[in-house]
Amino acid sequence: MASKSHFTPSKGSSGSSTGGSSSGGQFGRVVSTILSINDPNCKDPSMLNGVFYKFPKIPGDESQIDTLQFAYQGSSTMRVIPMEGEMVQIESAPGANSIGTPGATVKYWTKIVNIWNSPHHNAAPDTKQDGWQDRLIGGAKEVGNINPLQAAPGDTLIEGRLGQSIRFGGNKGIDSTLIGDSNNGSPLIIISNGQIVTDNGIDPIEENINDDFNSLYFTSKHVIPLKAINIKRDSYDVQPITSDKYLGNQVLLNGGRLFFNAKEDSAFISAKESIGLNAKTLNLDAETYFCVDAKKIYLGVKARTAGTKEPVILGRQLENWMNSLLDALSSVASALSSAAAVSGGPVTQLNAVGPELQAVVKNLRTQIRKFQSNKVFTE
Repeated sequence: MASKSHFTPSKGSSGSSTGGSSSGGQFGRVVSTILSINDPNCKDPSMLNGVFYKFPKIPGDESQIDTLQFAYQGSSTMRVIPMEGEMVQIESAPGANSIGTPGATVKYWTKIVNIWNSPHHNAAPDTKQDGWQDRLIGGAKEVGNINPLQAAPGDTLIEGRLGQSIRFGGNKGIDSTLIGDSNNGSPLIIISNGQIVTDNGIDPIEENINDDFNSLYFTSKHVIPLKAINIKRDSYDVQPITSDKYLGNQVLLNGGRLFFNAKEDSAFISAKESIGLNAKTLNLDAETYFCVDAKKIYLGVKARTAGTKEPVILGRQLENWMNSLLDALSSVASALSSAAAVSGGPVTQLNAVGPELQAVVKNLRTQIRKFQSNKVFTE
């Protein structure tokens, strides 16, 4: 296949050069796929994902759906839906009409023929049909840079048509970048959505955790070159190993946006050592209360690293202490108001200061509570 964006007919493309059967069974070219119960050609829900097909060697107009043969979907679990123009293997097996009718069978399509060895599409349309270009892969968008995955020995690969993939691997391959001699045979699972952009859709590629849209990696003895978007870790005495250096058993999730939602109960994160959160802003919102507990709680890097640490003030204790101080000042003010000289006469200056001090004490009492938050409390 020279280019998936410009279909090139081959000897397997025309209606007169490819047979409808081989030593492996019968093969039909998909003309239409039933994808909805609202499809006018869908007579029964059991027809969903089934195909109308035509044997390549048999002449006929593909636009006449009612003249074509039909094959039901052969798998009830793993479903890779064929596209228009692709070749599928046709097999006979018991169907719903077999109940009470021994020997009765129906046609099933069981697999898509891998003509171009491409995960995107493997269409080989009949180029003798009018308007075949417009019907290529059923009108879906053809993309020329969807590449197959580079396989390693023993890999199990599941590849979607638009760059989605799941890899169950762990063995060293010729072009493996994550697996070498030191971790050969260590299990690795990669789930990826979206691929790096290439010049063509032919060359095999590996997943790229930094350039793929979304990725989920399950590792055992692997170093994954994930470039963290934010590396500020000033709250640590000893900073953790960066994402692109860690070797060992870990799970990495990378994407443009991550949203975790526990719709019925709670969400928990538990770690043996630490949980690190870093971002441009860190916002925590709660409807009822927000509680933080630890043997030591530090607000700010210097609160943790400074030689002389500044503790926060206990509001109630400070209030009691200040009230005691104001009580003492109030007593002094009362004494000053009635102070008398040795001769028994008033001390004018002290007597004048007393009421003034009483007024100051009264005013200070009204302000004590203003220093206390109504939302933030500490032990």
